[in-house]
Amino acid sequence: MTSFNLYNVLVVSTDGDGSWSIEQLISKSPHYRVTTVPADTIGSKRPDVDPDIIIVDVERIGETEVDALNELHETFTDVPLVVVSEPLPQEDVHRLIKLRIHDWMLKPIDENKLVTVLQSAVRSAKAARNKVHAVISTVGGAGATTIAVSMADMLANKLFKKKPNVALFDLDFSIGNCGYVLNMVNSYNLESVASNPSRIDAEFINLIQQQHDRGFFVYSFKRPDINTELDGFELVLRMLDAVSLQHEHTVLDIPYYETDWKNEVLAGVNTCTLVTEMNLPALKHCLDLLRRIREIRGEDFKINVVLNKESRKLFDNRISRAKLRELFGETPLFYFPEERDVIEESVDRGVLPSDVSGRSRFIRALGGYMKDIGIGGDR
Repeated sequence: MTSFNLYNVLVVSTDGDGSWSIEQLISKSPHYRVTTVPADTIGSKRPDVDPDIIIVDVERIGETEVDALNELHETFTDVPLVVVSEPLPQEDVHRLIKLRIHDWMLKPIDENKLVTVLQSAVRSAKAARNKVHAVISTVGGAGATTIAVSMADMLANKLFKKKPNVALFDLDFSIGNCGYVLNMVNSYNLESVASNPSRIDAEFINLIQQQHDRGFFVYSFKRPDINTELDGFELVLRMLDAVSLQHEHTVLDIPYYETDWKNEVLAGVNTCTLVTEMNLPALKHCLDLLRRIREIRGEDFKINVVLNKESRKLFDNRISRAKLRELFGETPLFYFPEERDVIEESVDRGVLPSDVSGRSRFIRALGGYMKDIGIGGDR
């Protein structure tokens, strides 16, 4: 595993050989790979690269340049556009503003400024494209950790033609159970950054991450004091920010108990799965959490409820599905079967449930659930 990520920079030139100096400056960094194409090919031929950043070198902002920028926006949705030029007249500056560019740089290019702009563009692109999936226990023992672990495995191996970069981030610092469940206990002592969270960056994340044999990365630490330390709030949020920027999909295993950072995490996730059980106390806690998230995210944010460990015993009809629909209204409900033998064997052996039985009812239910809520399929 390399110690840094490699980003593709597409340099589009309307200025003949004028982009050569930009290419030379970018090529000094091992973090970036540069491809240069002339602007007059945009629209007629798609560049043979999937860029993380696009730099457009122009002399002016005329109709040709506007068409090229619009074409790039359509072809590479969400990829930040940076324009480089000599000083422009006011009307061209107004045009640039309307074109939704990420940044504008004046020639001659300052190397330090260019690095800063590239870093900002990468961060912007990742924030737009990378997804964070919250799996939240509504009560202890509901099985959210097993679901989160299996969800990370499926994202990394089952749901995309091109395997994405996936992380499993265990936010239950009281026990760090993901590490124990996967037999990947992390011995790294977070004390080195606990009192100075500003030190958390991409290099630190590379240092503390572990990679499972199935390809996804695991961040799980048993550090109960983080929940009570004064700097715990900043530490968790900075770690989460750095982890989610490095991975296309990040699955969060969020505990049922209260923490200082819980609202902030819930405010920023892309999908939300509440995991509960089929008993009245668990369901009441689930409804409380459902109301809380709606207060944070609004009524339009979709929240999904997984009723885990559903038993199909003939006379076990204490809470009917009709009653559950009445309690939860329009909230989507999903039922995962109880497969105690598979889950207990996977935990005891420190392997994934899919390693015990790839065709188990639990695995099939989870795969169907992820597709139903839109986590999966090539982008």
